[in-house]
Order: sequence, then C-alpha cells, then structure tokens
Amino acid sequence: MFARYQRSEQALVLALMEMVINGVSTRKVAQITEELCGTEFSKSTVSELCKKLDPVVTSWNHRPLNETSYPFVVVDAMVTKVREDGRVRSRGVLLAFGVNQEGCREILGLWVGDSESEASWSEFFADLKLRGLKGVELIVSDQHTGLVKAIKTHFQGIAWQRCQTHFLRNILDVTPNSLKKGYQDFS
Repeated sequence: MFARYQRSEQALVLALMEMVINGVSTRKVAQITEELCGTEFSKSTVSELCKKLDPVVTSWNHRPLNETSYPFVVVDAMVTKVREDGRVRSRGVLLAFGVNQEGCREILGLWVGDSESEASWSEFFADLKLRGLKGVELIVSDQHTGLVKAIKTHFQGIAWQRCQTHFLRNILDVTPNSLKKGYQDFS
C-alpha cells in the first residue's frame, strides 16, 4: 500500500518540477497544488523540490558539443530576476541555439551572467567552444554592443547577421502608433 502512494507522490513531485520548468512561479505552483490536492505546499517546499533539477540541468548544460557541426548559431539574451544571497537581482540569461547540418535546431547552452556585457558573452562563448562547438559559419544576434564585440573576438572570420526580428522591433519602437497597423505581432 505504501509503495502505491509513493509512486503517486513521485508523479506529483515530477508534475511540480515540470510546472516550474515551464515558467510557473513557485508561489503559483503552491496555489495550484493546494487547489488540486487540498494540501498546501509552501513555495519554499516547491523550491526545495526543484533543487533536484539542478544536477540534471547542469549536466545537460555541460554536455560535449563536438559530436556534430553547427553551421548556424543564434544567440540572444533576456533579463530576469533571480534570488541570490537573499536578495532579488536582475541578471542576463544568455542563450545559444544551433542549427546542425541536418537542419535541426538544438539549444547549445545557457548562461546566467551579470548582464549582457561583453565579458558575460565572452565567458559564454569560451564555454561553448571549450565544450566543442565547431563548424560555425554564421551567427545571428541582435546588435547589442557587448554581444557584437564578443562575437568578433571569439568567432573571427565568421559571418554575422543582425536578427531581423530585433531589427523590426527596434524600428517599431520609434514608429508612431498610427503607422504600426499590421505589425503588432513583432512588438
């Protein structure tokens, strides 16, 4: 009888962890589990459960990349809030995905940096190359100054292209609302 409930509990824990992976906040996960199960899970309990994901994510983020070539690499970042040393701070989450020779996209890695600075991007690119990133022919990114400098430093001689979606968003940011008709999907 106990084993049956342990399997159910394990399924619940996995569901909780999947919610967090998909971007649901720990506070919202706690509310959902209370509604579904009638049992309250504190946000700290959810956070503790999610710590079990750390080794899995770390292992994935350090896997070797030398088994295939990635002719096309797209890099971008987003700024998000993270809790460090009991304080909430803004950090840049740097992301790279590659398109392999078969045309399949694959996330190559992600890196949490202090910001979108040249130093943070340089660390990220050095890590990708150390893990075996090879065969890069074109890198696509926005035109963030630190990012472009890091690309030129770490990928000398490789073609770079400005991301057209970011370019269009930059244009729309300074376009009067009356002229934006039909372009709402990009803003």
